[in-house]
Amino acid sequence: MKYFLDLAQLMEKIEKISEKNLKIDILSRFIRELEVNEIKITIWLILGNINEEWVDNNLNVSVGTIIKVLKNLNIDLKDLSFLYKESGDLAEAVKIIFERYNINKNNWFKRKYKIIDIYNELKKIESLNGEESRHKKILYLEGIYKNLDPLEAKLLTRILQGDMRYGVLDGTIEDVLSYLYNISDDKIKHFHALIGDLGTLAEYLYKNKDINNISLRLFHPYKPMLAEKAENFKEAIDNQNYIFEFKFDGIRAQIHKEKDKIKIFTRRLKDVTNSFPDIVKLILENIKNDSIVLEGEIVAWDFKNNISLPFQEISKRIKREYNIDQIIKDIPVRLFLFDIIYLDGELLINKDFLTRRKILESVKNNLDIVPYIYTKNEEEAKEFFIKSINIKNEGLIAKKLNSLYLPGKRDRSWLKIKGHLEPLDLVIIGGEWGHGRRKNFISDLYLAARDDTTGKFLMITKTFKGLSDKEYEQLTKELLKYKIKENGRILYFKPKIVVETIYDEIQRSQKYKSGYALRFARINKIRFDKSEKDIDTIQRVEELYKKQLKLEL
Repeated sequence: MKYFLDLAQLMEKIEKISEKNLKIDILSRFIRELEVNEIKITIWLILGNINEEWVDNNLNVSVGTIIKVLKNLNIDLKDLSFLYKESGDLAEAVKIIFERYNINKNNWFKRKYKIIDIYNELKKIESLNGEESRHKKILYLEGIYKNLDPLEAKLLTRILQGDMRYGVLDGTIEDVLSYLYNISDDKIKHFHALIGDLGTLAEYLYKNKDINNISLRLFHPYKPMLAEKAENFKEAIDNQNYIFEFKFDGIRAQIHKEKDKIKIFTRRLKDVTNSFPDIVKLILENIKNDSIVLEGEIVAWDFKNNISLPFQEISKRIKREYNIDQIIKDIPVRLFLFDIIYLDGELLINKDFLTRRKILESVKNNLDIVPYIYTKNEEEAKEFFIKSINIKNEGLIAKKLNSLYLPGKRDRSWLKIKGHLEPLDLVIIGGEWGHGRRKNFISDLYLAARDDTTGKFLMITKTFKGLSDKEYEQLTKELLKYKIKENGRILYFKPKIVVETIYDEIQRSQKYKSGYALRFARINKIRFDKSEKDIDTIQRVEELYKKQLKLEL
């Protein structure tokens, strides 16, 4: 059994390594030495999780709580504050303080935690709720910290914050599993997407030699297939093998059913079943098969005018935890199905799209299927596009008739066709308190794209435009949950909240480390259905910049 100190020393070593293959080799050696009951939880902790990827961590341990714990250990908070401001990393500051104060160094009776011990303690903390929960968490954490070495304290602090900074991403662990089990990287990525969790996949590979027996798990969401962005209709028409579907501005949902049990997950793999009892009822009334997994779009709908409503409307359904019956009346929705993934024990992802659509038609009963046409005529496709836009949709999705379903993959066999300047999905990493009527809101937002090479979030613009005061009020409440630090009027956040951003132009910039800036950027919508893993990359921004140059020439 490995000790938590072993893991902390490993992560400290990994943090100092930039060479990819060396990092993979060191991680592989460590994971190879783990016992079967350590595999899953160790990978979770390395990635900053205590549950499967799709389950929200509910530790709810704030920076203030951690600082209160450290104060109880007789640490001078002025020293801690200085180190925190200097490094911008609370965990690193904690390590230095533990070293400087010789915390626990002479405690001969301190407990030596195994990895599994720390995991179990964190699960206890997660289970604490109610008015006294913060006090109880402080007591629990005080008991743990007083037994830790400096590196252990650093690692625990990062796990509690959900901000790992060791340079180990999902892709790193995928590479490790590929190396350990001599399985191609593409296959590992495929089965990671299908099973929905790297820790679970690693545990499976430890126990089983045949990866091909891995299948979808009912009520455990898989990562959905995604569409690439088309330049124009011609790309799809020339191929002559696409159908065109309406692209709604709603919530992409995967719906799992086994007998009378139903779960609904978003594209971000968030369980939103309780927000949509009307959809649950609709499925139970119409789907008679024992076990099934469907995909569709849940859309806020104006039944009087027979048009879809903006995404902001349906996002209110996701956020609401009470008075669900009233909000069902206030914001009615429609479900439009577009795919079937699993049926009565059979996984359908290796069947072509046309076959899957025929199966879907045979089981849907009175449920709606997303409107679509099959045409080789560009003008007809454009008319269908205009029809979609006229009922407030985003545009069209073109899908190859012979396309297989590729979990977690963005592929050109599905193409998004939109009718406006292509927006970017960016994550909020900072902001400033507003002025005047917005003085109580964080309204000047720092937006970042992800560098696909390093995994870092790099700022490319800041903006205070696009949202209403009510939306800024809601956004401020959400952002403050992820606050890392505050410096005067400026705040910095964990990269968690995604916003769809529109702009007039992409420009080269020396102001931002990304090398790019957006001209006249404004927020089009808050995307609570997306995670920081879904945002656009700096490499994508560069592609759009180059295309923009060609258009200008």
